[in-house]
Amino acid sequence: MASPTSGSTAQLTSTAPSASDGATNSRATWRPGRLVRCAGLAAALFGGLHAANPPQATFGITTLTPPRLDLNPHPGYWPRHRLWQGIPGIERAPGGRLWATWYAGPLQEGRGQNYQLLVTSDNDGRTWSKPVAVFDPTRQLLGGDGSDPHLWLDPNGRLWWFVHRVMPSPGLHPRSCWGFFTDEPDAVRPQWRGPVFAGHGNSLNKETVLADGTWLHMGDPLGRGEKPAAPEVATGAHLYRFEGYDKPWVHHGHATFKDSPGPGTEHMVVERRDGSLWMLARIPKGIAQAFSTDKGRTWREIEPFTHAFGLGTRFFFRRLLSGSLLLVVNDHPKARANMTAMLSPDEGRTWPFKLVIDERQAVSYPDGTQDPAGAIYITYDRGRYNFDEQEILFAKITEADIRAGKLVSPQSRLKQVINKLRDDGGGVRFTGEAAEMVKEFQRLSTGNAAASRPTP
Repeated sequence: MASPTSGSTAQLTSTAPSASDGATNSRATWRPGRLVRCAGLAAALFGGLHAANPPQATFGITTLTPPRLDLNPHPGYWPRHRLWQGIPGIERAPGGRLWATWYAGPLQEGRGQNYQLLVTSDNDGRTWSKPVAVFDPTRQLLGGDGSDPHLWLDPNGRLWWFVHRVMPSPGLHPRSCWGFFTDEPDAVRPQWRGPVFAGHGNSLNKETVLADGTWLHMGDPLGRGEKPAAPEVATGAHLYRFEGYDKPWVHHGHATFKDSPGPGTEHMVVERRDGSLWMLARIPKGIAQAFSTDKGRTWREIEPFTHAFGLGTRFFFRRLLSGSLLLVVNDHPKARANMTAMLSPDEGRTWPFKLVIDERQAVSYPDGTQDPAGAIYITYDRGRYNFDEQEILFAKITEADIRAGKLVSPQSRLKQVINKLRDDGGGVRFTGEAAEMVKEFQRLSTGNAAASRPTP
């Protein structure tokens, strides 16, 4: 296995998975100029096809056709035009610039027309930009839908933005993850390179770097009855391995959990001091765990990590610079509430230190990063569909704060707003509006279908 290096890469060249990964027409090299010129025409001609039955004529475009970014997103992506938002990620560039990404759209998650956006801050999160880049599959070629993105600063100082597309195409699993990266993470509008294929399905959690230099990427195929299944397996907590900036991430191994019959493991991995790997994964009634002694190729599940908190939701699990382990989770027996940072100084055997980041209801889906000075940035969402909530938030804390159970560091702060839809005229008019809209659409669709049937 080639170890990660900062070697050269062909700019804006993408490589899709090889035929051995179960795909056909799988290697694709593209030139962004040609793609950009064609995108407008394709959107005009075929933009509505994805809303109906999947087209059989794909014009050579498949799940594995590399996507593109919109690096000059128009005001249609501003907050006032969103009905919902959530599932954020955060990263800090070496020079201090903060980046945040999340998933948003005009109705609900998983209901179509969703996109992934990127914003930035040059003043430690006190103010944030409008979207400086957008990945919107609904406006590209034969369309599709967006899903959970994430950010990661790799050991060579390159910033990755991983995005996801759901696009039915004959004979291929519809979900794919793609990684764009930049050498300019401190620029307000950096030049992005790639994309490179990063597996089938979703990947919303950060990569793990092992002591031997291996980079591991988390992937979840999300096999909700979608046909065909991903080339590996329909469900499970998957790992992909980095092979180079101009190569696709390669499937490395996977774990399965008996208490997680469906998709959505949202797993994270840390390397323990003895060289073994420890995986935590989402299950409906808590957090599952598994261990690997062969660098992640095979896994052994043991009893769940907990049934007491973190039920059916995302968490954040990471080793800090000090060597302590950090777990950010909903410390509540039933609800997505009481977002809490927990610290373990003994490789996860005990978690004696806790800091409540946000005690309110409907707070969920944390992601985080740590800067070289030790500051920890945690982002999360609040009230995705609730009137006068619908926030993307972050906290800046330190390990000392967690050990003290309160803020003791001068620069620490909680409940910092990255974006709130109502502040910009967006969001729902009342809690439950999005769900009512879905029901009304379904009622109308059923009525239209009935009206279109010939009278016997």
